[in-house]
Amino acid sequence: MAVVVAAVDLGDSTDRVLRHAAGFARVLSASLRIVHVTSDGSDAQQKVADYLEAHSPYEVDLGAVDIVVRSGRVSEMVVREAIESSASLIVMGSRNHGLARFLIGSTSDAVLRTTTVPVLLVPPIAMDIVNLGDARLTTGPVLAAVDLADPNGLQLTMASRLAAVAGQNLLLMTVAQRKLTDQEASAQLRERAHGLEPLRPHSLIVRRGDVPEEISRCAATEDAGLVVMGLRSRPRGTPGVIASAVLRTNRAFVLAVPAAPTSSP
Repeated sequence: MAVVVAAVDLGDSTDRVLRHAAGFARVLSASLRIVHVTSDGSDAQQKVADYLEAHSPYEVDLGAVDIVVRSGRVSEMVVREAIESSASLIVMGSRNHGLARFLIGSTSDAVLRTTTVPVLLVPPIAMDIVNLGDARLTTGPVLAAVDLADPNGLQLTMASRLAAVAGQNLLLMTVAQRKLTDQEASAQLRERAHGLEPLRPHSLIVRRGDVPEEISRCAATEDAGLVVMGLRSRPRGTPGVIASAVLRTNRAFVLAVPAAPTSSP
């Protein structure tokens, strides 16, 4: 059975991370595993259980959930747990207030640099993209932000699948490089969309300018609550930098999808 890992820090974001992890687990017919990394003593497991009992959304049945407590570097333990459990998704977030930028820039960024598992980043805003009551996604249109210089087959497949499950339009967009005309960029987007299943794109969008800001503006303009992005697999740049920058704009959830292994058929 598929597994969704919810990485929680027992802070302000815990309730929203659990809500969305549980929602995606139900939609994807997956089991839910809650992971907390701590430096506390031997009673850490009970402390975590007590906290979750008091603060979890009432729709989450903790009796049916694996609660795992680890010690060590947070990002390493989260990624290790996801790999060992063959997880199909990691869900994590950031605290609100002034700590948000620091936490996104540390734990979440570190996970994005090393993960081989897709990561759903939950922004610290009053917006939900799941309804736990009837187990459905409420994302609005799903926006796939495509880097035309990278392979993005897995990214587009996940975006297509989630849009189909949500019953929403799939939008493909790119922030084109100067060397490409709008027509060339649009043609490349169309090529990436060829044969995409289960849902074909409703629109192809080409933008110019600062990449994170244009992705965020496009999400706001199209009322897209979920942006699906690829994680750069090439030596140039650092994986997750653009995804984190989009998350910081607080306009949408970000699903960061690593490139499929080169050995995959």
